[in-house]
Amino acid sequence: MVHSATGILGADKSQLLNQFKGKGLDELPTPCVVIDRKKFTDNSEKMLKNAEKLNAEFRAHIKTHKTVEGTEIQLGSGNYRTDKVLVSTFAEAWGILDLVSGGKIQDVLYSLPVFESRLPELIELSSKIPNLRLMVDNVEQLLLLNKAKKEFNFEKKWSVFVKINMGTNRAGLVVGSDEFNEFLANLLKNEESLKNIDLYGFYCHAGHSYASKSTDAAKDFLIEEITHANKAALIAKSMNPDLKLVISVGATPTAVSSGFLSIDELNARVDNLAGKVELHAGNYPCFDLQQISTKCINPDAVSLKLLADIVSSYPKRGNKLPGEQLINAGVVALGREPGPFPGFGRITNKGYENWIVGRVSQEHGILTPLEESENTEFIPIGTRVAIIPQHACITAASHPYFFVIENQKVSDIWVPARGW
Repeated sequence: MVHSATGILGADKSQLLNQFKGKGLDELPTPCVVIDRKKFTDNSEKMLKNAEKLNAEFRAHIKTHKTVEGTEIQLGSGNYRTDKVLVSTFAEAWGILDLVSGGKIQDVLYSLPVFESRLPELIELSSKIPNLRLMVDNVEQLLLLNKAKKEFNFEKKWSVFVKINMGTNRAGLVVGSDEFNEFLANLLKNEESLKNIDLYGFYCHAGHSYASKSTDAAKDFLIEEITHANKAALIAKSMNPDLKLVISVGATPTAVSSGFLSIDELNARVDNLAGKVELHAGNYPCFDLQQISTKCINPDAVSLKLLADIVSSYPKRGNKLPGEQLINAGVVALGREPGPFPGFGRITNKGYENWIVGRVSQEHGILTPLEESENTEFIPIGTRVAIIPQHACITAASHPYFFVIENQKVSDIWVPARGW
């Protein structure tokens, strides 16, 4: 690693630790991401307990941090554990193979519907991962998997989740639609598909649950997720009663709300469960402003923040007094994610909570007052500020490594998997 006026080149963990381990927040180069290890761990353990209380499995999505160390924490310890994960990129899957070979991960789901250009890589990964699951939502994908099994002489059967669209309109099939019925017929009645592909379960993600304003609202979305996936499972089992299916549901708000759902209430609100419930979520170890806006979590639970420095001040500029300030973190450090809260991030330093990142360009962040108040004072130039981002996943993806903090000192550095 070279630390110079032009920046830090490379991300060698051992060299970074030699330079930064034991240092305080004011000694770190900014902009940078810091993760509070205790909060990250507490959030992870709580989610595993939620699943246990519901007699559900849990699948840990590692897309936010994309690190081996963070993944291992998400897998749990003591009485609460999982060996199932969800990845958004092939880089994440390759990055956690040491946890697979060590027996800590047995089951990996790749979250995007399968596509042809990476099939050889999926086949190679399947030789290293005991249970590799794929996502499908189109008949063409079934044809692709059947074709690939022959072309690559793939010995295993493909194991698939069917993605269900419950209103987010990002991906998936609408239960009961002509496309859904045609898809299931091709999966469960076609001789070639029966020989090559196993239906593992149905997968729902209520992305619109981010609009929740209470745990009760998020819990209603969770029930909706389970209901949609269960309807799909019931239709599949009507075609093949011998199927053993998984009903995989979750977004961070709905998964958090599962802590307020009892088994009795679940059984009362969802008739005739046709499979084993599995919760999944990804943002929950870190949290962010979007999660705070759902009122499902307390701001103190946020473990990931961006550190930046106050660079300049502009009295009376803008439409709110006392004016605006400049930080050294713009789009490429923070993101340009909108959310229910105004701005792109919120300052957490005591006494300066009325400042938000109101505007961003590539490397510039402009602080503006959230509300005009005579009590709002400029943050002194040179002050190190901590910012909760709108979307922790986007902010994390912008940084080559993260400073992991214990007792306000750097205890570790996590280097995430980069790229696709």
